[in-house]
Amino acid sequence: MNQFKVEIGDVLEIDGRRYDVVPDKQGGATLEPAITMTVDELLAAHGARPLTAEEFEELFGDLPSDGEG
Repeated sequence: MNQFKVEIGDVLEIDGRRYDVVPDKQGGATLEPAITMTVDELLAAHGARPLTAEEFEELFGDLPSDGEG
């Protein structure tokens, strides 16, 4: 049997289903069906894709800066 360490906030896939590792009331952890979606999953669900660097610059390149970075 394989053993590995998981932490609160991890997402596991077991038999093709995703589960979030969440804290339980006794101070341990339990698994709940995942409601977490990755950025790639969100984009795919809406038929979208990440902007290219050129597209980002075209849309947001002239935003004012506060000089903080």
